[in-house]
Amino acid sequence: MRPQGVALLMTAEVRFPSYLAPQANRQILCAPPWSAVRQELAGQRDAIVASTLDILGVPLADLARDARHALLAQAQAYTRSYTEVVETPSAAGPLIITGHQPELVHPGVWLKNFAAGQLAQEVGGIAINLVIDNDLCRSPSLRVPAGTVEQPRIVDILFDRLQQEVPYEERTIVDRAQWNSFGDRVTQSLASLVSEPLIAQWWPEVVAISESTTNLGLAIAQARHGLQQSWGSHSLEIPQSDICQTAPFHRFALHLLSHAARLRRDYNGALAEYRQVHRLRNAAQPLPDLTEVDGWIETPFWIWTQENPTRRALFVQPNAEGLQLSDRQQWQGTLPLSKDGNAESALQQLAEWQQAGVKLRTRALITTLYARLLLADTFIHGIGGAKYDQVTDSLSLRFFGVALPSFVTLSGTLRLPIDHEGSSPTRLRELRQKLREVRYHPENFVEALAFESTEQSQVNFWVEQKKRWIQTAKTTSNAAQRHAQINAANVALQSWLLPQRQRLEQLLAATIAQTRKNQLLESRDYPFCLFPRDLLQNFLLDFSRFMP
Repeated sequence: MRPQGVALLMTAEVRFPSYLAPQANRQILCAPPWSAVRQELAGQRDAIVASTLDILGVPLADLARDARHALLAQAQAYTRSYTEVVETPSAAGPLIITGHQPELVHPGVWLKNFAAGQLAQEVGGIAINLVIDNDLCRSPSLRVPAGTVEQPRIVDILFDRLQQEVPYEERTIVDRAQWNSFGDRVTQSLASLVSEPLIAQWWPEVVAISESTTNLGLAIAQARHGLQQSWGSHSLEIPQSDICQTAPFHRFALHLLSHAARLRRDYNGALAEYRQVHRLRNAAQPLPDLTEVDGWIETPFWIWTQENPTRRALFVQPNAEGLQLSDRQQWQGTLPLSKDGNAESALQQLAEWQQAGVKLRTRALITTLYARLLLADTFIHGIGGAKYDQVTDSLSLRFFGVALPSFVTLSGTLRLPIDHEGSSPTRLRELRQKLREVRYHPENFVEALAFESTEQSQVNFWVEQKKRWIQTAKTTSNAAQRHAQINAANVALQSWLLPQRQRLEQLLAATIAQTRKNQLLESRDYPFCLFPRDLLQNFLLDFSRFMP
């Protein structure tokens, strides 16, 4: 099936806009503008409700209804396991969904959760944050500014012992002493730069929660969500791994796996279109293509087992019995598909694998494809997610023939309250340009200087020599000589400009050093827990007033 209607008339440039992170402190990017987000919610899922597409014998609209009911039940139960749920979820209202890995994120990322809660409150809907725990926990550490304003530095502070990289779903806390002392160690590192960081009071909450869940990512996510709830921003949360264990998800995944060749073609086509529009030559950007090796088709899913939690790509190969699945390393299994299209046996097999500890999980594009096709009325992305999901929009049009509900791109910049000398990027450009002028146009500078008569004669000679050659028309026969003579004049005049050039070089070196310090002190990537509580609340709870 191929999409019809307005979506096809949009140019690729319109569908693939570029987003830049806000540069000014307290600045927020929101596309579309926040004032339009509420109005654009109406009718977002009309195309899905009206679609004639069926997913292994179930109409898309019915599968979406079942998936939304399952999501609400799961999210309510999960959230109630560690914090209060203010109101009972209802499938009738809009679902405002966002998501991120269970990391210590910077305030501009956490802002999405507050915006989702605010929008849900305004439209009588429900905000849900997906804890993306199928991504890898690469390093259990935090980059923290340390030292002084005059001599700042970055230190990496571990909150757990380094281990093999595994998905957050599988990552447990290993070193309790390191975990429990993390807040104190970060606070000490920040002491000369930031007073009363949130982490000093908040990390004990993380430690307390980790007594009931040994999962590293969920302990952080639950403590963060509990803090958000205590500030009056209400939402539900659910790990992505829980969603991947539902019957609607299994049907959706099986549909994709049973059309693996077409999925690969459309997936790679969407990526190629994105690269063409953005003039990207790197074939791995924004994501690598899916491959095919010896008849095995790579799919946009991960697979691993409880015994071996190393995340691996999932490949599929149709055979007489149905679909043969494999990671092409250790694990292999068959999903029985009957010739009449009945998928119940294959769905039962997926459920049995799940019970046996086989983990079938989505990769980036499929995570939000499922969320936006079957669950969300709108999805709130950061800049990175928005980049990926422009490809997801194209993939859905190509593979399903369905235009997804639009997403919101939201990000903000909040800088640590460190009092320091500022530097202007224009000052660096000015100094570099001035030095370039001194090197290539020294005649403009020596004319303003006073010399003794002998020196003045020498200066005048070289200035006139350069002017004469500049005024000489360049030809094939004189080009090399003309260039050499102009360069000789420039070099000769440099000796009278040495003090001026040295002053400029000293100024440039000092400005570069200050700029590097400021880049460290002013980074937008420091996690929310390094900020004072009042500063964070002011930014996150009243975010709309910082929008342009």
